[in-house]
Amino acid sequence: MSTPPNRAGRRRYRKSRDRRVWVFSELNHDLRPEQIAKILVSGGLEQARREAEARAEEEARLATEARDASTGEEDGDA
Repeated sequence: MSTPPNRAGRRRYRKSRDRRVWVFSELNHDLRPEQIAKILVSGGLEQARREAEARAEEEARLATEARDASTGEEDGDA
């Protein structure tokens, strides 16, 4: 009976086009609190930007649907 090949060495990671990935090859014990804070803040700001963008897209979609629905009602009454 043969043993299965080690998959850990062949593992691949994929990310979406707009997603940032942080890769640390080794644990850096020299990270200062300011550096950690900068990493966390930049990630939080990026997440907030994506959420605001998604909210704006949703509001635009709803406004378009509402406008189309009201236009359709006016056309139906004529």
